[in-house]
Amino acid sequence: MLRYIRLAAAFALIVPLAATAAGAAGPCASRSDLASLLKDNFGEILVAQGLSSKGHLLEVFVSPAGSWTILMSRADGLSCAVDVGEPWVTGAPASPVRDAAKR
Repeated sequence: MLRYIRLAAAFALIVPLAATAAGAAGPCASRSDLASLLKDNFGEILVAQGLSSKGHLLEVFVSPAGSWTILMSRADGLSCAVDVGEPWVTGAPASPVRDAAKR
């Protein structure tokens, strides 16, 4: 929660606040402004992205220290911080073929 408050405070000082998108939990602005904010203030870089069934681009930004932010970008260009947290842990996904061979 403290990290989310810090993100909101940094965001308010650097980027003019836009209207929050429906369903978004955090501050909204252009994707490039948010990505710069995450990199400059938290050391977070893009590590994963995917397209939702609603047509939103979801992106995960992670820092070497383990903090993370998920951004949601709409087709109209508005991006919002959906959630933040720590620690982010990356591990090898389980393989169904490998797991079946162990049985």
